[in-house]
Amino acid sequence: MYKRNREWIANYKFHIVPKILPDELLSSWLTRTAFAHGRTLSLFTTTYIKNEGANLSRIDLDFRYDEQLLNLLSNKSQLPISEILKMSLRSEEGYLFTCNECLYPPKQIRKLLDKRTHFGLIFCPVCLRTDKVPYFRKQWRYLFYNACPKHQVYLVDRCGKCFERVRFHKMALNDAIAYCHNCGRDLRKTRPKKINEIHLYALEAIRWFESGLKNGYFTLQGMQVHTLWIFQTYTIFYALIKSTKKFKLRNFPLLTEYRELQAKLQRYNSKKASLIYENFLLTAMVYHLFQNFPKNLQSFIKDNNLTHRDFTHGFKNMPFWYLKTLEELVPVQNKTGRDISESEVIGAINYLKQNNQKVTQQSVAEIVGCHFSIHKGFVKTYQFLVKKSKIV
Repeated sequence: MYKRNREWIANYKFHIVPKILPDELLSSWLTRTAFAHGRTLSLFTTTYIKNEGANLSRIDLDFRYDEQLLNLLSNKSQLPISEILKMSLRSEEGYLFTCNECLYPPKQIRKLLDKRTHFGLIFCPVCLRTDKVPYFRKQWRYLFYNACPKHQVYLVDRCGKCFERVRFHKMALNDAIAYCHNCGRDLRKTRPKKINEIHLYALEAIRWFESGLKNGYFTLQGMQVHTLWIFQTYTIFYALIKSTKKFKLRNFPLLTEYRELQAKLQRYNSKKASLIYENFLLTAMVYHLFQNFPKNLQSFIKDNNLTHRDFTHGFKNMPFWYLKTLEELVPVQNKTGRDISESEVIGAINYLKQNNQKVTQQSVAEIVGCHFSIHKGFVKTYQFLVKKSKIV
C-alpha cells in the first residue's frame, strides 16, 4: 500500500502567520496558527515541529523555556525571536517572579490545573466575545488576576455548560479558539458573575498590581520599589493571611465577605468558582497592606500580635527589601533583648518543680518571659545548666 511521505512538510515555513495580539499567550497564538493551517494543535505540532511531536501540545508551553524551540518557532514563522519570547510567561522573569531553571510555575503564576485555586485555564468570556479575533491573554495566568477590570466580571475557569476545563490541544478545528473541546459550546456564551459595587475595591487591587508590573516598579512612601520585590512579598503576605484564622484587618471593607466565603468553602462544590472569589479577596487584602504604607501593615501586625517569626517562618528566598522593612516594623523577638541571668533561669526551674510541672526549655522560657529558641542568651544559659546536671 502506498504510504504518503510527509517529511517535506517538517522543513517548510508556516504558510500562514497570524498577527500576534496584545498580551497574547504563546499557546493561544500557536493554536490560532494551527487552525489557520486547517489542523488541530496536536496534528500541527506533530507535522510542522517534528522534533517535538505531539508532546509539545500537552506541556505548559507558555512557561517552558527552550531556546531551541523558540528559535525553531521564530525560523518557521519568520518572526523575531523577541516577539515569540514576549508571548511566553518567561518574559516576566525578573519582574513578576524569579526562576532558576525551574520546571513548574512559581507561586505568582497559575498552573494549568490546580484545584486548590482554580480548575483550569482561566479566561474572561466578555473579552472573548468582544474580540474581533478571540484569543487568550498572559495576565489570565497571573495569580493576582482573578477578575476583568475592563468588564468588571469574575474570570471563569471552565465551560459554562459541561464544566470541563479549557485545553487547547484537545480543541477541534474551528473558526476560532473559543469552543469547548468536550461539548462544543461557544465559550463566549459563558455567563460570568458580575462584580458587585462593594467589591470594586478589589478591582482597584488588580489594576494596581497590573500597572506596577507594566511600569516595572511600584511607588511606596515616595520611593520606587522594583516589581519583583513587591510580587515576592505579595506571595508571603498572601500565604500568611490565608493561614491566619480570625485575623483583624483594620479598615478593610471586604472582611465580612471573606469570612462568609470561607464558611461556604467548607461546602465547596467543584462546579463552582468559589476559589477564584477567594483569590480575588486575598489579593485585595494584600493590596490593602501595601496601601498607606507602612501604616496599614503596622496596624495588621499590632492588631494580630504578629512577630518577626510569623513573617519569616517557612518562607524561602525573601527579598532584601522585605527583610529590611520587617526590621523597621517588627524587630526580631528577644534575639538581642534584655540579659537573662543564670539565677533567673534556675528560679523558673525551681518554680516549675514546686508546682509539679514539666521542666522543658519552652516551659522555662515562658516563666522567664522570652522566646525559647530565638533568645540566644537564654538558650545558652539553659543548655549550660542541662550539661551541669542542674535540671533533673
